[in-house]
Amino acid sequence: MAELTKQDIKEVVIGVIDPFAKAVQKDFDRVNGRLDTVDGRLGRVEQRLDNVERDVAWMKEHTSELFKKLDDLISLFKRHEEEIAILSAQVRELTDRVAKLETRR
Repeated sequence: MAELTKQDIKEVVIGVIDPFAKAVQKDFDRVNGRLDTVDGRLGRVEQRLDNVERDVAWMKEHTSELFKKLDDLISLFKRHEEEIAILSAQVRELTDRVAKLETRR
């Protein structure tokens, strides 16, 4: 029987490992392709989050102005309610006086 040389062993190992290495490389290439797709989607998500953050910052910046205007509107509404109550009382008072004057005739 012939003796195995280092070259023979090397060729056998390469013959066994080479198809495995090619299959692994093919899998890595497929995974890299999928990761590239995920990276693209993550880039779009990051951009959308940046837009949301900008919108939230704008809202935080302007909410105090909105609340001040709401407070002014509520104050105005309360004043109008008070004025209507006063005018209603005056109208009742005048109606009562007119009714008394008409009954004296």
